[in-house]
Amino acid sequence: MIEILDKGYHITIQDSGRNGYSAYGVTRSGFMDSISANKANGLLSNSLNEAVFEITMMGGKFRFHSDTSICISGGLFDVQLNNNVVKNNTKIQVLKNDILSFGKAIEGYRIYLAIEGGIDSQKVLNSRSMYSSITTDSVIKTGDRYNFLNNKKSKKNYLNHSGFLFVKNINVSKGPEFKLLNSDDIFKLSNELFTISNNNRMGYFFNEDICPNSFSIVSSPVIPGTVQLTPSGKLIVLMQDGQVTGGYPRILQLDNLSISVLSQKKQGDKIKFNFINLS
Repeated sequence: MIEILDKGYHITIQDSGRNGYSAYGVTRSGFMDSISANKANGLLSNSLNEAVFEITMMGGKFRFHSDTSICISGGLFDVQLNNNVVKNNTKIQVLKNDILSFGKAIEGYRIYLAIEGGIDSQKVLNSRSMYSSITTDSVIKTGDRYNFLNNKKSKKNYLNHSGFLFVKNINVSKGPEFKLLNSDDIFKLSNELFTISNNNRMGYFFNEDICPNSFSIVSSPVIPGTVQLTPSGKLIVLMQDGQVTGGYPRILQLDNLSISVLSQKKQGDKIKFNFINLS
């Protein structure tokens, strides 16, 4: 069992999400940085769908009530086990009454805590991912306790994209309404840096814009990584808790790797769109 001694700034439990329910208006949720979450699970030989703690920006303290193994992966945080610094991407043995604490992010924005065998938390629509109005809780709370699962070991390999997290380039392909853009818009998207303003699990927003427009489309499906263009010329990148339909033009689409890269960016960070062709 693990006990939450400090709920931190924003900590949720996430797995690979609620796939297959968008037709009912249910958002996907799941890991924001799936590459790092998969690495943490993979190093413990967990299923890559096993639920983990997703820790955003800073904070969080956990007490272990039984022996187990853990792994942390993702952003670089000040992480200590019984006041001793621990490193990312290493299988760590913990003992009963050990205390794991997370300080501020040093680089990146999100870090993942995986536990060998998995976390036994509420499961709704085949997923343990927390989301307001779907699960009872949308974040963990101080005093919460979660048992460990004893799921079978997995022999699947995880993707190891060493050093990918902190690059500026965000890979994108053309979206369904890309043809609405003029040459000036395309030049800006291809060459300028965009500065992250507000951001959360629903979407990422930017300070810069391209040309204001009167474009509108019939409300159409959107998925994590869809880049929408608003009438003011502002861009929105939908993330894991984003809506499943939208009426703004879908001008670009991020690939899975770049969704993970973007999820490690915070307010004030700059990114550059890198156009690729997806086969």
